[in-house]
Amino acid sequence: MALRVLMAAGGTGGHVLPALTVARLLKQQDPGCSCVAVSGRRGVAAQWWDPALGELATVPVEPWPRRLQVASPRYWWRQARATVRMARLLRRYRPQVVVGFGGHVAGPAVLLAKLGGTPTVIHEQNVFPGRTTRWLAPWADRVAVSFEETRRHLPSSARVTVTGNPVREGVAGRSRAAAWKALGLSEDIPVLLIMGGSQGSHVLNTVTVEALARLAPADRRAVQLLHMTGATDHAWVAGRYRALGVAGHAVAALPMMGPAYAVATLAVARAGATTLAELVATSTPAVLVPYPHANAHQAVNAHWLGRRGGAVVMDQGVFTPERFMDVIVPLFRDAARLDAMRAQLQRLAVPGAAERVAAAVLEVAHAN
Repeated sequence: MALRVLMAAGGTGGHVLPALTVARLLKQQDPGCSCVAVSGRRGVAAQWWDPALGELATVPVEPWPRRLQVASPRYWWRQARATVRMARLLRRYRPQVVVGFGGHVAGPAVLLAKLGGTPTVIHEQNVFPGRTTRWLAPWADRVAVSFEETRRHLPSSARVTVTGNPVREGVAGRSRAAAWKALGLSEDIPVLLIMGGSQGSHVLNTVTVEALARLAPADRRAVQLLHMTGATDHAWVAGRYRALGVAGHAVAALPMMGPAYAVATLAVARAGATTLAELVATSTPAVLVPYPHANAHQAVNAHWLGRRGGAVVMDQGVFTPERFMDVIVPLFRDAARLDAMRAQLQRLAVPGAAERVAAAVLEVAHAN
């Protein structure tokens, strides 16, 4: 009988993309395999999910309140309704294994599956595990983690396997010559890649534009920008770059990131787990400005890479146009230091993460 897998992944690229990568690999290994995805928000999930792999369902699970006693009755009604919808989805699809890739929706999916006797796997992308992973780790049949350091934050009873974080197909190994051509950039001018995650970052956008405005016109001509702004800020960032005469592109998003990494001299980025994995896989030096909220997961990720010499970490509170000029501009021009960072990143690369996660899913499914 063909394998049926339900993958629960929250509504960000950091959760959805690893699920998508593993689903595609399972489908390649077994063309009859069906992978249903369930997400809390349809926007990002619908943007990335491939319907050829299976259905995409939405169950609007609310984030758990910091203080349960202050949650309103309406909140608990919405949570109860979402739980019922999740239970119905599990009963209708009858998966042989449920895999949680993080986000609020993963908790009820994994918990209800376990209570119903369905085998479960959790994949944790970040160095410091989220609350869902920490709570459910003792009950999951397998916990796949991206970093060896994650073990010490989990209960000793958790069945942990270090797999790495799956990187989507086409990110690494792109031809630089083909990438220059695909992006319409000049091979003779270094590229500064700015990316604020799947939704963009207003802070990164604003500081970068203000810093470039302070450069002399000749210095602006010595850099090409490939700036992923997100949809909200795209128009004004693109307009400012035109007015400043900045070479390169401001784009709302890039469907294929491989060419961007292939041409990047230096990246300025948030520190989500998927971004970190892709920077390492492509040996792209970076200045990381971690998002300061969401339990500071990104700060832990960023400092993990910073301690290993693959990135410079700049907290958002000190990420200003002045610091951009003092730190990022000199680093962008320091070829020797950038080469040293690339060498460190190459040592950190762990290929085959998707294969290891897929193997864990198959092992758990077939053991039950």
